[in-house]
Amino acid sequence: MKRIPLIMSLGLAGMLAHGAATAAPVAVATWNFNNTLAADEAGAPALSAIDPLGASGFVTDTVFGVTRQVYRFDGNQTPSEQAGLSVGTVGLLDGDNAYSVDIVFQFEANQSTWENIFGVSNRQSDNGFYVEPGNKLQVWPTGGGPTTFTFGDYHRVTLTNRGNGTVTAYMDGIFQFDLSTASMDFSAYAGVNPSRLIHFFADNVAGGGQGEFADGRVALIRLYDIELTRSDVVDIGTGTPPGNGGGTVPEPATLALASLGLLGAFGARRRGRA
Repeated sequence: MKRIPLIMSLGLAGMLAHGAATAAPVAVATWNFNNTLAADEAGAPALSAIDPLGASGFVTDTVFGVTRQVYRFDGNQTPSEQAGLSVGTVGLLDGDNAYSVDIVFQFEANQSTWENIFGVSNRQSDNGFYVEPGNKLQVWPTGGGPTTFTFGDYHRVTLTNRGNGTVTAYMDGIFQFDLSTASMDFSAYAGVNPSRLIHFFADNVAGGGQGEFADGRVALIRLYDIELTRSDVVDIGTGTPPGNGGGTVPEPATLALASLGLLGAFGARRRGRA
């Protein structure tokens, strides 16, 4: 039998110790797309489809090695023909700006110079979370990340909002950036978004920068009513592949180990959750 290298043993031991010492945070809503847009949690709202062409729907795909149902959003770059999802968060999230969104999805092809991941402006502002023209994550209009987003592949993307004008992003469990910005604050759009909607994948229909859209597929969305810490992001990404049967869609094991290593490297730049 092959021996496990010492460095891997230490890494696995560290992961087990880390998992034993902390409990993963609990989502207020989880959408697994098992032929439904309903949430797993009782009382949590279903997602609403943005599907003006009537071309979106559930398909079978392989996500991180697991065959399962996903939701394919299919539209055009014309703003009124873009596809995606939305959910109102009044009563689901507290009335402040602290929240986190964890998504497993892919954009099928690079159809635009920018591709919208999600925003909180009720599609009334170009401000939002994107894949930018260099294929990195960015919260417009500032900053970006180091890791390349590859099209046609599933990625796990996590954005946390501290609630004080600071956001942090991760891709496949790996830290991307801290930014000072109000672009992802619900309070910044109170007049045009009283339902505190989160809109996924469909870009803005008012103001500049319209048409930033790509077709894609989404396997999981989780919403948290807190700012996730780096260790939280690792914890919630190391579950058992669900196959739409519960649990979580994990990031690849190699990325989970890498992100554990990065916790120390970037830990000084983030505060912990109380």
